[in-house]
Amino acid sequence: MTRAVLWACLPWVAILLGSMALLWFLARLNHARFQWRRLLLLHADEGGSAQALSFVLTLPIFVWVMMFIVQVSQLMIATIAVNYAAFAAARSAIVWIPANIAGIETENCIAEYWLDPNTQNLVPVLDPSDPNFGPAQGGDTYLVNATPSDPKYAKIQMAAALALMGVSPSRDLGLPVPQEGESAQGVLTTAYDALAPNSLAPQAVGRRLNNKLAYALANTDVAVSVFHPGSEPPLLNYDSPPYPAEFIPGQEIGWQDAITVTVTYQMALLPGAGRLLSVGNANIKTDGEQEPTRKGMKVYKYQLSASATLGNEGEKSVAPYVYND
Repeated sequence: MTRAVLWACLPWVAILLGSMALLWFLARLNHARFQWRRLLLLHADEGGSAQALSFVLTLPIFVWVMMFIVQVSQLMIATIAVNYAAFAAARSAIVWIPANIAGIETENCIAEYWLDPNTQNLVPVLDPSDPNFGPAQGGDTYLVNATPSDPKYAKIQMAAALALMGVSPSRDLGLPVPQEGESAQGVLTTAYDALAPNSLAPQAVGRRLNNKLAYALANTDVAVSVFHPGSEPPLLNYDSPPYPAEFIPGQEIGWQDAITVTVTYQMALLPGAGRLLSVGNANIKTDGEQEPTRKGMKVYKYQLSASATLGNEGEKSVAPYVYND
């Protein structure tokens, strides 16, 4: 994870250093020198109209470069947060996927999946009469098709959104907290009241937390994939043995399969300099609609993405191959 964060932040470090070099060049161009004594006497100085004109001409560029440096610093922090969100979501996946949630999704089952067409999948031979029957080299990658209505996927997405609340805007953008986030909303409010019982503005802080949670949930996409080794029977449905009756094809994954979670986050940028980093002028969308928010605010965004892979901790295993004598 540390190496992935360093590689992800490397371009932003280069941009930050370049911006600081540009800022230094502007200061040298104006022959700027920092002198405390002259700064204290500045209010009584009536000369230097030529320098004042050059200062007025370069001030907008100076302010823009300063805002750009602040924006790049925020993007570096957000990059670290997205990498941590991917790890938190993967950790949630290996904990919740083996669980049985009220019979809705049983052990080692999650929504449905299919083979990833963009990867090289080596499906083992399933015909016992074939001489190549049995384990194969490599493995298969499956894409999980899940929505927030699926309880296990909702837990995974919530873990990512909670990790990204720190880099989400706290101002009111008119985004409501969805139904799957109401429980987390109550937990956050209770935790804050317990940690700061003497706070002078509990309602204001509560609203800011709700705004952060609403934005994180609306702008965080989570994709889950599973790598199943070819040394075990495939996870696809087929009609011949030795699949056991208790196995649920199309939903159940193998014991200790590698689960990869990819988190994609739309970071809100600052106005001004941040607009140059935005892919497009995107309004905050609610419920997938193309209408602006009730506040009429436009938010420029920059997409950040990170992935993390952890091994499934389920105990229920796919039945091993059975060879004929």
